[in-house]
Amino acid sequence: MEFPPYIFLALRFGLAALILLSLSGSQLLKLDRNKFIQSFGTGILLGLTLLVWVLAIKATKSIGEGAFIVSLTVVLVPLISRIFFGEKLGASLIVALLPAVMGLALLSLRLDESGNILWSLDSTHLLFFISTIGFAFHVIYTARYAKSIPVLALTTIQLLAITFVAILAALIFEQWPAELSQVSWLWLLCSAVIATSLRFALQTKSMVHLNPNHAVMIFMLEPVWTSFLGAWFLDESMEAKQLLGCCLIFCALIIYRAPDMLSMLKEKRNRNMVE
Repeated sequence: MEFPPYIFLALRFGLAALILLSLSGSQLLKLDRNKFIQSFGTGILLGLTLLVWVLAIKATKSIGEGAFIVSLTVVLVPLISRIFFGEKLGASLIVALLPAVMGLALLSLRLDESGNILWSLDSTHLLFFISTIGFAFHVIYTARYAKSIPVLALTTIQLLAITFVAILAALIFEQWPAELSQVSWLWLLCSAVIATSLRFALQTKSMVHLNPNHAVMIFMLEPVWTSFLGAWFLDESMEAKQLLGCCLIFCALIIYRAPDMLSMLKEKRNRNMVE
């Protein structure tokens, strides 16, 4: 990609916001000041989180490893909901925390020149984990606000806020590239239309009907696909301890979501029996 990352984010989310702006004009006009502030605030939160996430992406040697750390959003959402909003904490989450912490610890293990095992928190791991906390807060607040704010209006304002954050970061840290190919502009357009406008609209719409703890269930598959695509397109590989750490994190996600999975299977079986 020839675009500097913050310039790419600014253009991507700016184009996506313009697309949704053309569809959400009537909804935006009906918003009161408080709902606008709520929408813009969650967008600023996500924008700052994306800046940290981009730094981690630029520095990491393993996209898949970072994806597994970010997947801990699934575990952090109910944990943060408990701490800040007093929601009940399920037994499955408490059990899932053990393999999650063990997995993160394994990702942080390093060997010195003598072969001794050292534990040190890699700067990229820390950046990924900070972004994970930001993503978790964004899921929680968006799920809450989506129940009272029209989906297109909420999504449009959030994308505008992200654009604002990305433009400021680009002005401070980056310069416009001297040369850009047509392929880069094509990827930018695809990213804005498919991966941003469509994705954020559908994601926000789904949160109207779902508890935030349930909404993050789909995130479980993200690190698997990211690791697979990273190995395929970027020729990445992981050491044995990294693979074990990622497996433990994925096990934590499975343990946490197991009750819901069993409930869904039981409900589906009962429906089939009735039919």
